[in-house]
Amino acid sequence: MANIFRNQRPIVKVGIWILVGMIIVGLLGTTVAWYLSSDGEQQQPIAENPASEEDIIATEIERQEALREEYEEMLVSNPEDLTVLTGYARVEMQLGELYLQNQEESQGKEAFQRAVPLYQKALENEDDLQLRLELASAHQLLGDDGKAEAELNKILEQKPGNLNALAQKGILLESREDWDGAIQVWESVAKSPQADETTKEIVEARIKAIKEQE
Repeated sequence: MANIFRNQRPIVKVGIWILVGMIIVGLLGTTVAWYLSSDGEQQQPIAENPASEEDIIATEIERQEALREEYEEMLVSNPEDLTVLTGYARVEMQLGELYLQNQEESQGKEAFQRAVPLYQKALENEDDLQLRLELASAHQLLGDDGKAEAELNKILEQKPGNLNALAQKGILLESREDWDGAIQVWESVAKSPQADETTKEIVEARIKAIKEQE
């Protein structure tokens, strides 16, 4: 399991952000299954026409870069505006994901780095759990696991059963091989009344896999 995280680092980075987005629309089970699969590399979506997919990503990067420039101008005029700060941060996160998908890790990292202070400024204006979760994602994607965990813990202090934060923390703990901590978190997810049957089955499989490799 440790080799999965080390050998597929770019895939893992994208997976974390996809996980967060998919949880929001109620697809936790499906996404965790893709992310945590022992043969995750084989389960990556394979485009029938790779060149066409590259064109789509390039077009979307261009669109998001244009949006980024617009938000940059808006922020100059409205530096405290929560809507502008949030929108700008989310554009940066989308750009980071797109650059990672396009195998441009340095540009992806720069986008995530730009997102962090935007989220922090937004959270100074309003302590919003969703924004804090996204900030944790940015830290995690940058490899700042300590900062990511601190933000996730703040969420869990307010909402101990928050599945979004629990799932992300479980992945974080697995990525640094804290197997006991990961099991504890996954058990919390499995016991949650918010977790559907698919999610519970996947989480129980994760717990079993961790225990078998210890």
